[in-house]
Amino acid sequence: MKQYLIKGPNKGVSGTIDIEGAKNSCLPLLASSILFQDSIVLTNVPLVKDVLTMCNLLEELGSKVEISEKNKTIKVINKKKHKLIVPYKLISTMRAGVLLMGALLGKYSKNKISCAAPGGCSLGERFTNFHIAGFKRLGAKYNLKNGYTNLSAKNGLIGNTYKFPKVSVTGTCNLIMASVFAKNTTTLKNVSIEPEVLDLISFLNNSSNSKFIKFTGKRTLQIKGITKLIKGSHKVIGDRIAAFSYLCVGAITRGKVKVNNINPKYLRKELEVLQRMGCEIKANNSSITINARRKLKSVSFKTNPWPEFATDNMPILMAVLTTVDGKSKIEENVFSQRFQAAPELNRLGASISIKKNTAIIIGQQKLYGAQCISSDLRSSFAIILGSIAAIGNSRVQRVYHNLRGYYQLPKKLKKLGINIKVIK
Repeated sequence: MKQYLIKGPNKGVSGTIDIEGAKNSCLPLLASSILFQDSIVLTNVPLVKDVLTMCNLLEELGSKVEISEKNKTIKVINKKKHKLIVPYKLISTMRAGVLLMGALLGKYSKNKISCAAPGGCSLGERFTNFHIAGFKRLGAKYNLKNGYTNLSAKNGLIGNTYKFPKVSVTGTCNLIMASVFAKNTTTLKNVSIEPEVLDLISFLNNSSNSKFIKFTGKRTLQIKGITKLIKGSHKVIGDRIAAFSYLCVGAITRGKVKVNNINPKYLRKELEVLQRMGCEIKANNSSITINARRKLKSVSFKTNPWPEFATDNMPILMAVLTTVDGKSKIEENVFSQRFQAAPELNRLGASISIKKNTAIIIGQQKLYGAQCISSDLRSSFAIILGSIAAIGNSRVQRVYHNLRGYYQLPKKLKKLGINIKVIK
């Protein structure tokens, strides 16, 4: 199994990174292809493991998928009725496969839809019961048998009102897709307003030539059911998590890094925190530059749904905070097990203590190379950051987590001057 060998400390790196499309946007966009009679074309796609897995799932269900790595495009063609069982063998590797439930139910509601329990990162309770409760409000019958969620609506789905008990990105996307062809109007309350959700809404609206999905309040969506979607094309928005990750390479090495193809408004709160730490941030409509060539200081912040600080970005900045003066405090308000990087960073010499949903980081501890194990996608990048700053050699195991969300990661890090090798 492949590992990363990182020799540190890496200091004062400099360079420019072009950011691919957002994985977390591409996945619901691909799932929504099921709703279309003909085909969709997505550009600026990130050809990471999770996206390729979703493509495999779509092919398993009966779609034809054409991928161009050179042009960073994916075309999904529907020429026949889809299979209505989402198999365990693929969905077990990726949690976003749960998005296929909403798409399949939306298009084939009068039939029985079966979906295996999803896999992906283990970050605590993920509240898929929210999805099921929403489907039931639209008239779907539900049961769980042999590890498969079974859904059907004999008379088709009918618009209704549903309020999410807690903001959910995948839940919002799932209920949007399920509601597209539902009779009458569906109102969804307490929805996610993450950029990736807005990207899905924009795509569906533009593909129908009508604004059938609209906000009637900050977190209230109204979906007027339509009869068909034929073709669609869309450019995937830039990946705000990947962009922040590479900005933090600049921060932890006290270097200067520019990321292209990203809208800075997606990272407004994160950039504010970096500035409070002492980083110089310059941004325009499509790029962000960080200059961390100065003394940085501790900072406290909390995670919450967008537009607040993203939970995905929290462990990444936590790694940076192990190298700055003073005591930092992080309050995690989204996932109960988001601090899985902490023990591995401590293995490198960091001082991080966890109590309930709060992490206390005592910075400026010297980090030393060690053998570390990745537990999830974003924690894996945090461990890589710690290894970049550490004195000596570090081996990072289970790097397959990175393949799920970062395209050509070692190549991009080498471009910035990081001493990294892929080994077995």
